[in-house]
Amino acid sequence: MANFEVFDEPTETELKAECDYESLRKIKMTEMTGNATTNRSIHIYATECNYDEKNEPEPIFVASAGFIKPKDVNFEWKNFDTLTIRYNKKLEIFKQKKESESINPKIVFEYITE
Repeated sequence: MANFEVFDEPTETELKAECDYESLRKIKMTEMTGNATTNRSIHIYATECNYDEKNEPEPIFVASAGFIKPKDVNFEWKNFDTLTIRYNKKLEIFKQKKESESINPKIVFEYITE
């Protein structure tokens, strides 16, 4: 058991990324692996479409559960200013913003539980 990885750092995998209709703002969904002390989680971030690594993406939505799968969360642009985020009602929600704070033009977030 020399390589026992119970407390390894979680890894992040990009699941989906989409720019808005005018290629100004980008939404990115990622999955973080869990370990012995944390569950898997899905994160949604907003950035500018021409994302610069120097700027931190704005966290919009974070959900977790022991059973979480990538299909439990999804997003789509409803129109230029509104993003619809659908998620499994059994997930534990840690962050759920109503609108973006650092991205211009602002994005309004609409949530639908399924």
